[in-house]
Amino acid sequence: MTAMPNRASEPRPLESIAFLLVEHFSLVALAAAVEPLRMANQLSGRGLFRWHTLTLDGRPVRASNGMLVSPDGTARGQAAADALILCGGEGASGHDDPAHARLLREQAARGVHLGALGTGNWTLAHAGLLDGYHCSSWECRPDLHKDFPAISLSPRHFVLDRDRYTAAGGTAGQAMMLQLIGRSHGAELMAAIDETLAFAHLPAEPADRRLAPVRLRGTGHPKLAVVIPLMEHNLEKPIELELLAGYIALSRRQLERLFQKHLNCSPSRYYLKLRLLRARQLLKQTDQPIIAVARSCGFLSAQSFSRCYREHFGIPPSTERPTSPHADHPLLH
Repeated sequence: MTAMPNRASEPRPLESIAFLLVEHFSLVALAAAVEPLRMANQLSGRGLFRWHTLTLDGRPVRASNGMLVSPDGTARGQAAADALILCGGEGASGHDDPAHARLLREQAARGVHLGALGTGNWTLAHAGLLDGYHCSSWECRPDLHKDFPAISLSPRHFVLDRDRYTAAGGTAGQAMMLQLIGRSHGAELMAAIDETLAFAHLPAEPADRRLAPVRLRGTGHPKLAVVIPLMEHNLEKPIELELLAGYIALSRRQLERLFQKHLNCSPSRYYLKLRLLRARQLLKQTDQPIIAVARSCGFLSAQSFSRCYREHFGIPPSTERPTSPHADHPLLH
């Protein structure tokens, strides 16, 4: 029986996360997803997150690189975690295993949030647990679209849709976990982890392979949940506020009130902060000329970019280069 999505499900803080390993799972994807959790505990000085690895029977499984990995325990009889993330293996074939599907359905029925890395998306789809959800999947997208028409496929590296988290695999899981950390513990911790990990965002082109920049603050409001990703993915050529408002069936004035109520700032100010935060990432993590960074973040001239940058961060963009003696300072003021 197909599980129906819980439309009323709101993002909730996560504390315990279980990673379910399948044969030939990607060790790179697992490590990328776990590292932000470790850094969250380290930077906060608190045990914000707990995580462990599982297999169906508790026996070791072989990763895609040939390494034999022993899990922390068996999926059967374990206390329910807040989220269970399936670490997919190579290819889509074989991921319709009834035992995995049964376990995932049981966890969903208990209110556990479900996630998947790489071809783990395929397993969730076969279990009927992505019907009515948005899903990130590249490797097997044509097959998913053909076999599971109830799933809305996204070109994004990762998608957080209510109580389902899907990532394309590789380092996309790191970006997904950063966003989940931001949901639970705020943008400043997320940004600090992002910077500490020297998080390597993928190239800006092609556009459908762009990782979303970090959000400044999370909100569960459904209209903001639509309009904020539009902002995040249109930094080089910012969308006019009237068009953004129209996309969610609001007037510009209504959009202004919505941002003020939930984010305590105007939409134009929020948009500018996203562009400046993205610019800072590019300055710190690439050797692009300042004018190129400015243009990729929607500024028409280096002068206007430098002025806005200095007003927001208190320093000129030139001091953000790794070789600058003034490059070490807080990410946000």
